[in-house]
Amino acid sequence: MAKARILIVEDEFLVAHDISDMLIELGYEVAAIVSTAEDALAVIRNRAPDLILLDIRIRGPIDGIQAANIIKEEWSIPFIYLTAHADDLTLARAKSSDPLGYLLKPFEFRELKTVIELAFYKHEKERQAAFWAIHDRLSGLPNKFLFLDHLSKAIYLGDRHHKRIAILSFVVLPAGGSAGAPSPGLNDIVPEVTERLTRILRKSDTLARMESGEFIILLPDLETEEQSRIAARRILGVFDDPVDHEGRAVPVLVFSGLAMTDRIGQDPEILLQKSLANLAENLKINAGVSP
Repeated sequence: MAKARILIVEDEFLVAHDISDMLIELGYEVAAIVSTAEDALAVIRNRAPDLILLDIRIRGPIDGIQAANIIKEEWSIPFIYLTAHADDLTLARAKSSDPLGYLLKPFEFRELKTVIELAFYKHEKERQAAFWAIHDRLSGLPNKFLFLDHLSKAIYLGDRHHKRIAILSFVVLPAGGSAGAPSPGLNDIVPEVTERLTRILRKSDTLARMESGEFIILLPDLETEEQSRIAARRILGVFDDPVDHEGRAVPVLVFSGLAMTDRIGQDPEILLQKSLANLAENLKINAGVSP
């Protein structure tokens, strides 16, 4: 496993090199030692570190807290403040930038070790929480919120370039088990369904999954409704063959709904709901087909 790279931003030479020695002993790689915010930003632009140890009081017109705000906005790199100044005003400013920890100088080896380990742990938890807030937990695909963001951008670009956007929503249902073997549940086949779809979609398409179980696909750069229907048939054709579940072939039933932009500035939510409504109507029409 590659060593985590840590940038030291500290304008006291001896302190900076003491920290560097401790980091190396802890098994980290020192990305660089710099004494100003400008130099720190230059290092980050060249190759972003995994963590920054950032002194609050540093040389130059930009102090550590101002640098932290720039870093947070542009790169979202986690950072820990180093400071010998714990006055209320400084702490209030520092808190507003949401650091992953503080180290009051002078500090010892164990303190540095603990605060860095906690910072990496907290950052990973935050990263995972942010990811799962906009992704489906079963498939790992974008969820409705991220899909609508992609859809909004696609509609905007489609309007600019005189293209139309389509949404294909569908459900894939196991068609039944064989003698002596129970039918797999809907969630059991999600991984293979996801893999098949991912394999055939264009890079410009967006595949997502709703909390209620429907898959949805954004199909940009279309000109006619016939193109959208052709694309839908091609995509759904991957389920003509049974899916594999625990080594056995399971036939599936697929029900879908298709919707396409019909005017400039189409509302993304309305377009999505139209596609889902068409899916619901298809399911209602085919209610006699039992999975």
